[in-house]
Amino acid sequence: MPEPLVSIIIVNRNGIAFIEECLRSVFNSRYSNFEVILVDNDSKDGSLQAARKAFGQEQRLKILEKNNANIGPAACRNFGVKTARGSYLAFLDNDTKVEADWLGELVRVFESDKSIGAGQAKLLRMGTDNLYDCAGDYLGPLGFLIERSKGAKDTGQFDFLADILSAKSAASIIKKELFERIGGFDEDYFMYLEETDLSWRVWLAGFRVVFIPKAVVYHAFNTGKKDFKRYYSRYVVRYYGCRNYISTLIKNVKIKNLVSLLPLHVFSWLAVAFLFLFKGKFLDFIYITRGVFWNIVNLDILIKKHLAINRDIRRVDDSFIFERVKSKEGLKDYLRKAGSYTGMSL
Repeated sequence: MPEPLVSIIIVNRNGIAFIEECLRSVFNSRYSNFEVILVDNDSKDGSLQAARKAFGQEQRLKILEKNNANIGPAACRNFGVKTARGSYLAFLDNDTKVEADWLGELVRVFESDKSIGAGQAKLLRMGTDNLYDCAGDYLGPLGFLIERSKGAKDTGQFDFLADILSAKSAASIIKKELFERIGGFDEDYFMYLEETDLSWRVWLAGFRVVFIPKAVVYHAFNTGKKDFKRYYSRYVVRYYGCRNYISTLIKNVKIKNLVSLLPLHVFSWLAVAFLFLFKGKFLDFIYITRGVFWNIVNLDILIKKHLAINRDIRRVDDSFIFERVKSKEGLKDYLRKAGSYTGMSL
């Protein structure tokens, strides 16, 4: 049988330090039946020109441009999908580098198990001694994501196929037909949690989201090559992080479970906001409370999305998902994450 075509979608925004290495590694993949759709998101640093100069003659490369405004990665990925011809969609961040077998391993797993709808590659931090960036996420009792790897060194402890709630879009794959059926990325998110929301809808549609360890990708995120504080503003992290977490729960969790989960989740965010206020970090306090109140002001929109998901997408009960990807870690893990987030020891 011929290899299925895979459309690899890479969003680039000011990625001059990474984009050539990323594309070079992709075009060196052993799996041959793929196309690359590079969506440039209003770059100002010459990275688009550098990509054209280095790979302009590559027939498998298609470059799309979104100019005059930063529309966010969610909208850019959807824009790239509109021209994709593959039966699978693979998403990469522009600050990644792939191993030669990454794509073949992803496709092999999908072709062998039709219950799988989306998946994530093994993401290691670029330039480190095999430290994990992400091995997928579980769902915590308070509604927050629980990292499986938590930055641990890769010693083979996660080298097995595993169900996860959320696949990180820095190196993920999904069936194109399923992506379109569940509505793609929610562009209202702009960035942060957009892949969690998408993955949740994959589960609701009755398909699994899995971690695929033999597909290895290196990510510069939060390393010496791409310092977190330099590349990501406090506003974006605090506001969109809080706002989109709450939105994701409202959209995807049944009302009977939401009435117990949502108040605890919102209270947790407000507790973090007041910790920032206690430390004199007034802007952080404002950004998080704005994220909370955005959901209140736009509750009618979120309810419409919730109803549409339950009507058009949901094929399984929440219990089907919780049994597979809900972590038992609770308050202790939340306090650890909150302490790290606010810079306090809790």
